[in-house]
Amino acid sequence: MAASQALVFRLTKSNRYSFLALLASLEALAEPLDHTPVYWLDSRAKEMVMSQVERLLRSYERLLLCYSFMTPQWPSVREELHLLAAAPWRDRIFLAAGGPHPAGDPKRTLQSGFDAVCLGDGEAVFGALVRAWLRKESLQTVAGLYLAGPQGPVHTGRAPRVDLDRVPALPIGHGKFGPIEITRGCPYGCKYCQTPRLKGRRVRHRSLERIFQAVEAMVAAERTDIRFISPNALAYGSSDGLVWNGEAVEALLSGIRKRLPPHGRIFFGTFPSEVRPEFVHGRALETIARYCDNRQLVMGAQSGDARMLERMGRGHGLREVRQACRAMASQGFQPIVDFILGLPGESEQGMHRSVDFMEELVDAGARIHAHAFVPLPGSPWAGASPERIPEGVRQRLERLISHGKLFGQWKAQEEMGKGASRASVQCN
Repeated sequence: MAASQALVFRLTKSNRYSFLALLASLEALAEPLDHTPVYWLDSRAKEMVMSQVERLLRSYERLLLCYSFMTPQWPSVREELHLLAAAPWRDRIFLAAGGPHPAGDPKRTLQSGFDAVCLGDGEAVFGALVRAWLRKESLQTVAGLYLAGPQGPVHTGRAPRVDLDRVPALPIGHGKFGPIEITRGCPYGCKYCQTPRLKGRRVRHRSLERIFQAVEAMVAAERTDIRFISPNALAYGSSDGLVWNGEAVEALLSGIRKRLPPHGRIFFGTFPSEVRPEFVHGRALETIARYCDNRQLVMGAQSGDARMLERMGRGHGLREVRQACRAMASQGFQPIVDFILGLPGESEQGMHRSVDFMEELVDAGARIHAHAFVPLPGSPWAGASPERIPEGVRQRLERLISHGKLFGQWKAQEEMGKGASRASVQCN
């Protein structure tokens, strides 16, 4: 057995983009970790993951095994942790967690078996964590961690917010590509959402220079479909995230289009980004239509009940959603509109009002992406209980599904929300 060590990412369909950012942050270190092997464990079968880890341990003395996950993946991760905890080689792997769920609930994440949880911007923490682990130094000197200790969790202090231009948009040196994060943070305060609490309410934008560098590297690698990560793509370049900056958005899209070959495509305002309704208007849509290839836009409405929109602090009303959908239709775009049902304190009448609004938007050409409320750690409604979705509401949703007008994992999320609520009650 060689006296060596390796970095391992536990890859899933939902965390690929997070790991790209972390790998890019390693490339930005003053002393890059050029000789540290990096492996990707990509398997749906937990037993296969165990055998893959065991095989790596035949070649390496120690492994830093990294997880990143959201609340929907937490039950599956927890099952995998139980298997790892029982393995005879457990003391040779260091388990680090990051992502929205661990950052929102670091103490319970540690209690489930992780050795460390990264908080805040991963790029500001991860490189220091990896370097200290490789050198077998104390991790208590690395700001931005919760560490498992004999007397309980140890918090090492807050890490600074990262300047997005201090790290590459993509880990080009490792030949890995994906959507380009253009904006981080959100100035709105939706009570169901983790983003402003974990990423900050001050918006930060990646510069055009850095974005164009990433695009040029993708083109050189013959990756010519360009997508973005942003809580509100149309807020790119905005000084406060509240007002549209048309010049910045046009400079972004026109600059990318100039760098793409004729067959290159730009997808803006679609997964893994979206747009907010009050940013959708004629000039914005004309800009997207001029440079981009998507003819759908993902937009959050979240409720069709005006009182619930106000309660959740959404920052817009029904009028803005209607106007945005009409504007999209007039420019040849199909709205994909997000709704959440079973929100805390939501009445049956309120849910019916939401479905009324869904049907109105469908008649105007929209397609509905339906969710059930899941309490997310770190959000203001983290400890709130979901409301049951009544049978009458379910039947109306099913009718929309049968006509191809509604999709989403709302049924699975409803069960997940019940479990998350029970766990919160038991632990508080």
